[in-house]
Amino acid sequence: MRFISIEEYSSTQKVLVNVQHISSIRSLPSTETVGYQRIIHISMSDGQSVPTKFTDIESAIDYIQRAPSVSMGAA
Repeated sequence: MRFISIEEYSSTQKVLVNVQHISSIRSLPSTETVGYQRIIHISMSDGQSVPTKFTDIESAIDYIQRAPSVSMGAA
């Protein structure tokens, strides 16, 4: 299991994502703004989707591959 931290689109809140559970990365039109703006969504194997601040799919993939793992710490 490898967890990485990803910042959500509409806040500064971070979400921990298990990279083994990423099923797809999609660019979807924004419903919040006028004009042509797309939001990169990372879809998980459980059906949930994380809207991100990435500007394109290639940047999201690059970050997922290079991001440092988050240490969960021993309890």
